[in-house]
Amino acid sequence: MAQHNNNSDKITFKVKHLNEYHDIVIDCSKDRCRYPNMYQQVFEQLESITGVPTRYTSSVYIPWPDEVNLPRTFSVGFFNHKAYTPDLLPNFPNYSRDDYREDDTRPRKIRDGERYHLQYYAEYAYRVSKRISLGYFLVAERYVTEGACSQDFCQHQCTESHFKRLKDLVSNDELNEKITQLVEPLMNERRQLIRERYSEAVKIFSEFNIKQYLRINCVEQRRPRTLWIDQQHRDLYLRTRG
Repeated sequence: MAQHNNNSDKITFKVKHLNEYHDIVIDCSKDRCRYPNMYQQVFEQLESITGVPTRYTSSVYIPWPDEVNLPRTFSVGFFNHKAYTPDLLPNFPNYSRDDYREDDTRPRKIRDGERYHLQYYAEYAYRVSKRISLGYFLVAERYVTEGACSQDFCQHQCTESHFKRLKDLVSNDELNEKITQLVEPLMNERRQLIRERYSEAVKIFSEFNIKQYLRINCVEQRRPRTLWIDQQHRDLYLRTRG
């Protein structure tokens, strides 16, 4: 099991993306490790690993599978502050009080020496970028079953062809501009519940023939408790899909 190296100013862990391992190094010196700089380093290095520009990514989640086989798994998420639109940018010193203390500049949720498998998804990030963005899951390798889907990792969503489809989708600025113009008025309609607004947005995603790429779940996976969109609007990712 990976162990923290509390005597080092750096945390190093490995990320497996498309069958290849890459190192990610977080500088834990006091100035670099203040939130949001602490986790922003992860986004910057994931850009070099995946080739997806940081501005097209919204979040990273780290699932914490439980040992009692509950229908949901817990996860912690952090957000790409460079992807926020100006009107949504949080006040980070207050927003991060659960993740940062003056006497603790090390990220608490990432283990030094850990090995993670990278899984990804596309969603309309209405609370961050107001466009379709890419999100990541860092799933600890000990929770991944090699060659098979598990409750916490789907091998069929981690293929080169599927990743390329998502990459092309989030980086298509012309398409995203059209979608945003139609979806944002719905999201700003405060007289409706968010699930009702999102139900209307799903119709737009279907019209553009992209609904099948958004927030898909493997039939084997538990649903993370931290995700925002109501579960009934998420398609299952059938194992017969490519």
